Amino acid sequence: MTAERITVLGGAGFVGSHLVRHLRAAGQDAFVPERGDPRVFGEPLGDVVYAIGLTADFRQRPLDTVEAHVCLLRRLLAEADFRSLTYLSSTRVYAGAASTREDASLVVNPCEPGDLYNLSKLMGESLCLHGRRAGVKVARLSNIVGLRPDADLFVDQLLEEGRTRGHIVLHTAPASRKDYLWIDDAVRALSQIARSPAGGIFNVASGEGVSGAEVLLQIESCLDYPWSVVPNAPVWDFMPICTERLRVEFGFAPRRFDDYFPEYLAQYRARYHDKRHEGRKETP
Repeated sequence: MTAERITVLGGAGFVGSHLVRHLRAAGQDAFVPERGDPRVFGEPLGDVVYAIGLTADFRQRPLDTVEAHVCLLRRLLAEADFRSLTYLSSTRVYAGAASTREDASLVVNPCEPGDLYNLSKLMGESLCLHGRRAGVKVARLSNIVGLRPDADLFVDQLLEEGRTRGHIVLHTAPASRKDYLWIDDAVRALSQIARSPAGGIFNVASGEGVSGAEVLLQIESCLDYPWSVVPNAPVWDFMPICTERLRVEFGFAPRRFDDYFPEYLAQYRARYHDKRHEGRKETP
């Protein structure tokens, strides 16, 4: 096992694939096994990043969600040869909590179908923290902005609606706020966490609340998608995510939303313009 090896499980996914590109650009040995690859349990893995998970479709695939977030993780902790393991969780687990510090008590309700995701992630976190393996840690990711194949982020869903219908209808109040983090900043932080001897939980977030109105005004300005709001739309105002630990231990200073979001929208526009252009070329 070389000192530079890092194994990315889920390396074909959105965050995983960006992390792999980041690592290889830095000259690091990124091992990306496919699902079922026996080498995961047969050779040294170095520093592991566990990026396997379900997001948008967890309600339709509850058993697969638990398999991805808990069951394979349990086997890795029991059998795999690794120096460290960083488990990717989510800041969604702070829903209903009184604080977003990493040591905050959290609120879940097994009677709520939407809490299955949080419960499975928290089970995975608990296994990591108490599974009696050294070098295991947790990274709770915020809403990560970047080009992805599926519209499983609120921002992506807005863009998909604007692109396909020509108009966006907002079902939450424009004042509603969320934390968003640029994908390049996310993978930079993850690579630092994975290499660090520090343990415990890290919030990987911007610490900056961004309103729906800010998002939609930039979309309208860049892509010319008009938008409206349903009557009596509720306000969802998530607390700012505490990023003190990441800032203190790694000097983390992510780009602000206003700085990277126009770049993201330009990438989005170029992707779908190219697809339309290719379609026209193929038309006889």
